[in-house]
Amino acid sequence: MIPYFSIIEKYLNPTSKAFRIYVVHVTNVTHLALKIGKRLGLKEGQLEFIEEACMLHDIGIVKTNSPEIGCYGELPYLRHLTAGRKILKKEGLPLHARVAANHVGVGGLSKETIKGEKLPLPHKDILCETIEEKVISYADLFYSKNPDNLWRKKSYEEIKVKLQKRPEQLGLFEQWYELFGE
Repeated sequence: MIPYFSIIEKYLNPTSKAFRIYVVHVTNVTHLALKIGKRLGLKEGQLEFIEEACMLHDIGIVKTNSPEIGCYGELPYLRHLTAGRKILKKEGLPLHARVAANHVGVGGLSKETIKGEKLPLPHKDILCETIEEKVISYADLFYSKNPDNLWRKKSYEEIKVKLQKRPEQLGLFEQWYELFGE
């Protein structure tokens, strides 16, 4: 097991608002992802990776300009994906870096979506491929970093409403809901 809290504390001051929000969010996502992974019968090594990658998946928020969650970097929020990938690669965790880069939406975003919506991301597919990546991306949908709703798990219906502007993601969410539950 990698010492993920030492990595988190390296980038987020433990007395900061960002740290408090981050830890609650990633802990909630981790709990749900592990529950799903166990239900799916994933092996111990897969569950260990899910725990580590969940706890680190949003580390890139530290580089974003998101004062509402205590982050005062220069990047737009969506760039926490690329910033997280860079941080985790630097930490020697390339597989964890993939999760940080592709956990957005339902299973990531296609190059066409990124270009079409003019999102501040590289024009390339950033898609989940492994079962672990998919479980983490899915579990992340249920929890917000909004300080007023940190502990509240979103309902299936709330997530469906949020995904209506991306029909391909809505369809995938419904498939994953059948497979993963919750």
